[in-house]
Amino acid sequence: MTTFELEAIGGPLARRLARRREEETFAWEELDPLSRHASAETARLAWTRSAFSEYASAAAFAEITAGLLAVGAPIDLTAAAADFVVDEVLHAELSARIAMGLGGAVPLEVDLARLVRPPSSRAPLLSVAEQVVRTSCVGESLTVSVLLEAKAASIGVVGEVIGRIVRDEAEHAELGWTFLDWAAERLSASDREHLARAAEQAIASFAPLFSAECAAPSALGLLSCDVFDPAFKLALSRRVLGPLASRGIVVAL
Repeated sequence: MTTFELEAIGGPLARRLARRREEETFAWEELDPLSRHASAETARLAWTRSAFSEYASAAAFAEITAGLLAVGAPIDLTAAAADFVVDEVLHAELSARIAMGLGGAVPLEVDLARLVRPPSSRAPLLSVAEQVVRTSCVGESLTVSVLLEAKAASIGVVGEVIGRIVRDEAEHAELGWTFLDWAAERLSASDREHLARAAEQAIASFAPLFSAECAAPSALGLLSCDVFDPAFKLALSRRVLGPLASRGIVVAL
């Protein structure tokens, strides 16, 4: 285990990332008075966890990219997955900036060697399909809906950062459905049953993670339970279970 930290070398590599960064348009100075908000301490923890979650998502899309290359997936699909790695790194940076602006990131012990849960299938196509279902079809799809609710309840730079992340996450979710449509004729009935179990496991793992962020409502990106719970249930039904079922992947919850 190690303490989660973000580091940049600077120079040409930093300038390359800066071309994708929009933080210069964010009014980070707005965070100083917000650091004295009653829910600032809880928000610092939530945003620190968000930074790590986005970092782990970068690792997940890196694994997906390698898997797509291994099965000869369409090059535009593969390029999108690779591009999403950069998106997630940027999201991790933005989340960390919020945490720092609210008074500092909270020490978080993590295992960087276990950022991504390995697929249970060794078959190349089913292996990457499992990763895509877990990451895009479940994780990103659920995240979009929860973040939309958090954006609506947030103010200033906090809401702007959430909006920036949501814009990317919606595309990340769509990759999952595009992949499943491309792979449809290559997936057997048993493959779909395997993916349904993978989706069920992913849903079970995401639910407590999201619930941990259910707190007293505030303008710092936190949701009250009476807002979070129905948003999560609706997203699960409309954005995850329904689209999966229409593709022959029926999840029993």
